[in-house]
Amino acid sequence: MEYNKMTLGEKIGQMLCLSFIGTEYNEQLATLVEKYNIGTIIEFGHNIENLKQVHEMNYQIHKHSKYPIFIGLDHEGGMVRRIMNDVTYLPGAMALGNATEEEMYKIYNQVGKELRLLGYNMNYMPSVDVNNNPYNPVINSRSYSDEAIMVAKKGKIAAQAMQDAQMLPTPKHFPGHGNTNVDSHIGLPVVESTKEDLYNVELKPFQEVINNNVDGIMVAHILFKNIDDTYPSSLSHEMITKVLKEEMGFKGLIITDSLTMNAIYKRYSVREIIKYAVNAGNDIIMFCGEANMYDQEIIISEFIDLVNKGEIPMARIEESVKKVIALKEKYKFDMGNNCLENIDFKNDFNKEPDLSKELTARSITLFKDENNLLPLKKEEKVLSIFPKFGAASLIDNKDNEQISLGKYFGCDEIIYDRENSLEKIVQKSKNYDKIILATYNTNKDSFANKKLY
Repeated sequence: MEYNKMTLGEKIGQMLCLSFIGTEYNEQLATLVEKYNIGTIIEFGHNIENLKQVHEMNYQIHKHSKYPIFIGLDHEGGMVRRIMNDVTYLPGAMALGNATEEEMYKIYNQVGKELRLLGYNMNYMPSVDVNNNPYNPVINSRSYSDEAIMVAKKGKIAAQAMQDAQMLPTPKHFPGHGNTNVDSHIGLPVVESTKEDLYNVELKPFQEVINNNVDGIMVAHILFKNIDDTYPSSLSHEMITKVLKEEMGFKGLIITDSLTMNAIYKRYSVREIIKYAVNAGNDIIMFCGEANMYDQEIIISEFIDLVNKGEIPMARIEESVKKVIALKEKYKFDMGNNCLENIDFKNDFNKEPDLSKELTARSITLFKDENNLLPLKKEEKVLSIFPKFGAASLIDNKDNEQISLGKYFGCDEIIYDRENSLEKIVQKSKNYDKIILATYNTNKDSFANKKLY
């Protein structure tokens, strides 16, 4: 890739990350990859059926791309995973709270290697948000801790392990989504922390991964009023260029979270979003949403027009595209050496099942048992009150297949969600010796925290 030999359209393509509909290399993918030279493709659960399918699809994307391409996914672990079966299971961040540094590195590195075998070279993780707001609806158990030092320590290991597996990590959600009570998929979170507090808490994990030479960072859509009281972080020159680049010294790739989230998409036009996001200092701007080809062509057209009319300077394009080119040299697949062929689907994947089980089992902690209710006895009549699996946030896979406690223990069970009547649950639970209440997240405002008695 040589910057000076690329057309304007090709340069702009390198600064876009788009999603698609389908599970194979179809007409939409061919248009994005071959016609528009889109530089980054993001995949979701609906694009993935099994290992062989996703490997073939990714192989075709790489094969048909004129330039090296990034194929990314959200595979944080726990409730946010895209490859659900036949790979090494990655526990969520909170579940890894008591893992050793060696164990953390080993599990993340192995998962990264397996994702790389499938044709991925970018992973939107880890979440280095400090979970310091118990009412947070979107981060909660996706965070390592409510202590900035602990998040910084574990986030650095996760990012390094992934980077060593030739997967470009993007620690997120800069400058920190932990102290919010609004999900940016739905609305615009507003944080009124002072700049000093921001540096002492939210920014501490990001500074740690920057100091450790992480190659990427993902920016969130949050209004930090004491930094920029006009623009959300993903559109803020003050936050991205002044704080992230100049004050914190980050030289790597800056990618936005999806700009189709309501925090942005309901407040600005597509043209405004592109203009503000690029001029703020982002290198890759992401649009997911409905993955409609018509909308995607409007995005591409508006981007080109903004540059042609001077509303986005070529110097801004040059800075970002050259950065993208440099990192693609580091993370690209050598297609000439058949590196994505000859994959052993039976033996190359799920190579650390024992470590996954050990870390998952160790995450279960007995906090207190003042009435000696545990262990359960076979003769006792036990009721499981278990959450209905769905999206804990819009980042989650909606169709996660999980086994419930009732099925595991072979006991009676109520599957609950916000549609359940608390009175009916209370009435039924009175007929049991013991009740197990399971939750899917740690949001203090969730249905699971409603008082039953």
